[in-house]
Amino acid sequence: MLLGNAALLVALLTGSYAIAAAAGSSQGWPPWSGDIVLAAAGLLFLGLAFLFPLHAGLLNLGVHAQFLAGFVAGSLVARSAGILPGSQGLLGLIAGAGGGTAVGVLIAWLKRKFAIHEILSGLLLSAAFVPVARVFGVEPAAAPALEIQLGTLAKSLAWAPGLHLAPSFIMAWGILLLAAGIVVGLLAAHFLRASVRGFELRAVGSNPLAAVAAGVDVDAMQMLMIAAGGACAGLTGALQLWTDPAVALERWPVPLGFAGLTVAFLGGGYLRGALISAIVLAVWLNTPGVA
Repeated sequence: MLLGNAALLVALLTGSYAIAAAAGSSQGWPPWSGDIVLAAAGLLFLGLAFLFPLHAGLLNLGVHAQFLAGFVAGSLVARSAGILPGSQGLLGLIAGAGGGTAVGVLIAWLKRKFAIHEILSGLLLSAAFVPVARVFGVEPAAAPALEIQLGTLAKSLAWAPGLHLAPSFIMAWGILLLAAGIVVGLLAAHFLRASVRGFELRAVGSNPLAAVAAGVDVDAMQMLMIAAGGACAGLTGALQLWTDPAVALERWPVPLGFAGLTVAFLGGGYLRGALISAIVLAVWLNTPGVA
């Protein structure tokens, strides 16, 4: 199933690229836009935001609310005059992850305290955060807030001028975040497969009543997983402040909340599948005429 989905995505990429390239050849569209690495990192974290709670038996349709909370938190950091520009990038991402975590914990708490289903609370919170995000974070932050000086490495990228790569700060942070997402995914996969807690988590996702009978704290496990998913979605939200074209409410409308589901399902529900899907979808989204 995983290989079949990957082959389908490759076919989709190849066909759409050929069609878009033919259609856009007379309009001067570049072959690739420069934030492809950041797009891959964002899609991967969105996939993880859905997969982590899914393994605990939760359908995290609050991804969009967590994303917007991270966007707002990152925006507040980036607009703070008391924070040095060089620190805004990292602190903004941390704040975004924290905002998404808070929304995830709130969803789990509402389910535990008042028996409000996570789908209902997630969708309602998504709608509630839209006006908040419009007030606090419509415009992108200044790009230098995420700058990493690459030195001679930036010159070495000149070997492919036709790619129209983004500025060095986008490439550097994109590579770092994509690598971080891959590491998180691999560690999570090893945790699920080879640890006692991972076995308990899989038991919670497959049969919560049996897990309770075995002495597993189902509520705590689910809260932990949806908090981890919220952190991933919130980090992705904060990341939008420094992408190009970067206006999160225009580039990533409400359907973004379901992008994590798309990545997860096309990846067959596996963490490694989410990585493949995220990268291929990012390439597809950056083909000419698709942006």
